[in-house]
Amino acid sequence: MKDGKDIETMLSRFQTLVFGLKVLNKSYTTLGHIKSILRSLHVRLRPKLVAIHKTKDINKVSLDNLIRSLKSREIE
Repeated sequence: MKDGKDIETMLSRFQTLVFGLKVLNKSYTTLGHIKSILRSLHVRLRPKLVAIHKTKDINKVSLDNLIRSLKSREIE
């Protein structure tokens, strides 16, 4: 995610990529999607990333919950 881009823009691009993969009969688990999103976060969101890792079990978090958490950090 580039600096200056918001979470909605990043999510939209991510969903486009996921759709493209489905068209090619490639699919990944929700956990794979979550890990991809977390790896792509900009440095300014690293504190939120650390907080998510400390407070939530990444294996059990939903994609919607992750997006809500990231958006709340963006509002701050």
